[in-house]
Amino acid sequence: MKWSIQIVRPNTHNVESTSVLVHFPSGRYLFNCSEGTQRLSFENKVRVSKLSAVFLTRVDWDSMGGLPGMLLTLADTGAKNLTISGGHNLMHALAATRHFILRNQMGVRVNELRDGDAAAVYKDENLKVAPVHIYPDGYMVTDREWGADESEEATTRKMLVARAFGQQQLQSVAAADRKKKKSPAVQQKKRGYYNEPCDGASIEQKLQEIENQHQLQQQRKQEVGMKKRTRSPDHNSRQAQISDLALPRTKPTPVALCYISEGPEVPGKFDVNAAKALGLKAGPLYGKLTRGESVTTADGTVIHPSQCVGPARLSGIFIIIDCPTPAYINSLVTSPRFFPYLNASDDTHAETRERLLLVVHSLGSGVAQDERYKAWVKLFPAHVRHMVSAPEYVPDENPFQRHLRVQAAMAAIDPQTYVLPQSASEPELSVRSFIDSENAIVPSSLMVFDMEPKPQLDCSKVQKTITPQEMLRMATFKAASQQRSPKDRATESHDHSVSISSSVNYSSDGDELIVCPIGTGSSVPSIYRNVSANIVSVRGYGGIVLDCGESTVSLLKRFLGYPKRNAYNTRVGLSYTEFVSSLKLLYISHMHADHHLGAILLLHEWNQLTKSLASKPRLSVVAPARFMAWIEDYSGVEDLGLDRLDFVSCHNIRISYDQAAGGVHFRNGIPTYTQTNLDKIKADLGLTDMATCSVIHCPWAYGL
Repeated sequence: MKWSIQIVRPNTHNVESTSVLVHFPSGRYLFNCSEGTQRLSFENKVRVSKLSAVFLTRVDWDSMGGLPGMLLTLADTGAKNLTISGGHNLMHALAATRHFILRNQMGVRVNELRDGDAAAVYKDENLKVAPVHIYPDGYMVTDREWGADESEEATTRKMLVARAFGQQQLQSVAAADRKKKKSPAVQQKKRGYYNEPCDGASIEQKLQEIENQHQLQQQRKQEVGMKKRTRSPDHNSRQAQISDLALPRTKPTPVALCYISEGPEVPGKFDVNAAKALGLKAGPLYGKLTRGESVTTADGTVIHPSQCVGPARLSGIFIIIDCPTPAYINSLVTSPRFFPYLNASDDTHAETRERLLLVVHSLGSGVAQDERYKAWVKLFPAHVRHMVSAPEYVPDENPFQRHLRVQAAMAAIDPQTYVLPQSASEPELSVRSFIDSENAIVPSSLMVFDMEPKPQLDCSKVQKTITPQEMLRMATFKAASQQRSPKDRATESHDHSVSISSSVNYSSDGDELIVCPIGTGSSVPSIYRNVSANIVSVRGYGGIVLDCGESTVSLLKRFLGYPKRNAYNTRVGLSYTEFVSSLKLLYISHMHADHHLGAILLLHEWNQLTKSLASKPRLSVVAPARFMAWIEDYSGVEDLGLDRLDFVSCHNIRISYDQAAGGVHFRNGIPTYTQTNLDKIKADLGLTDMATCSVIHCPWAYGL
């Protein structure tokens, strides 16, 4: 049996997670699904339609940011019976997506691989995957994280996941369904999921009533001298009006999972000479013997597989290690689960060490250069290959080459309007500084390691990555060549070293007001355009993000520059870090996933950049009420700075047209809480007014 391991996307300064796809003839297995994984798979024709299982090394947006979008796409193509495995809070994270995912024919099983649970292992006909839990220094595992979770809260989460994704079907039923004509699944208006049919206006109205009641309570408290900040309606009140089951609260956990994976048993080789000596002729009987079946010859002799088929053997083993920061190293290198695979173990594990063929190291900044980690890696057997996926060793190249080609062509015409994305073609350090061995490999997108039948590295699918500067030179040369006469083009040199527009002022501090589209694609990821996102930079005030589709943060890093400002970014005048730190407003128009899946990572990055600042800046969020319910749910998995977000429901500042009343006007009776936050937004950005309007597109859709 042939099976292999393929790098979909390595860990760089732009993406802090390594995505790995394991190929079998009967299925695919994905380890981590960061933002942009689906789009990159489309561009490079990496087939994920046979996806059987997904494994997450961490339950955070770095590792799972591309999973909701991929689930929607897979469900709409008829995919069924998917298992998703990960650590504590995985069930909670997937249950939270019920606010915008309803694909109850898909059949998803969530497998929380919790520490201390002996049954926390995944196994099917192709793979056996066992987790190894590691923690940062000083962290003590709590009771809620240990062992199998059989609480009432876990039961509620399972029910919510089942409502959103459905239950797994028997293989025979799933196979019959696949034969039927496939049609895109649609968002269903179902009384079993919502208290009432999925009517956006009625749900928004109920949320408004709750908010008004909350405001009355706050005003009464203020009247009796209680000086508390007016806050939005509490979590349970909001959830009770959206779903008949509220998602129980949880807290973030820092656990990271490494995975030890074993392939299937490899059948013994068929001995043709032995078969001929027994009187067999080439044909179907050979196949039966290979499959382990006994056969009978024409003269009645019974021949058993053991007579002409060699003994089966165990297949290879690969390990995926996720070490986010140096704080996890002690927990990793002292784990007894890795001991059988190290040279320090005794001879009883010699066969296990021989079967280990590959270790994929997904490492955060600083881990690979830590002497403790280097010393531990040297304990692995000398024959083991090491793919070192760390930002110090992997060049931060732009993997979306088709989009880059279009961007470079436009930059050749107007380099200030069409910014050339930032990219790095050389690594910061040589991988030999990690392990001085030929077995140390720097992974690239599409790199393959064959596990069977012969272990070997295959780089034939790795695409040559062209730098943005080279793309621009080629586009400029082509444009200039097309303007010349055919006679001149026939005799001209093919030197592409065309100078890049010398009229561009690269020291510019940026314009006063800039509106910049980051993504203009459709709901399905495009190889040429990313999904919806726009930014507005107002000098002296701050930044605005208008919709935030998947991979918005990654594109912002490339266009604005990270960690340093992009030299071609002359209009905005800010680096990525500066822009996100100055962010004043996030606006989400509606709850289709392609308009908001990038918001989680953006909020997380904003929180990390600003939470230690003395000014304790706040961020305003204008969105449908359901978006805030989604954010509140997910904030139990990852800290998004929820206590520093000021939320305004789009419904509350909606304008309508009433001819009898004199035309366009604000909805009467804006709640005090909403008015306070609206005034703050106008003051933060120097606006005279701001309003939303209903849009005929889907429930809870608004224009700004």
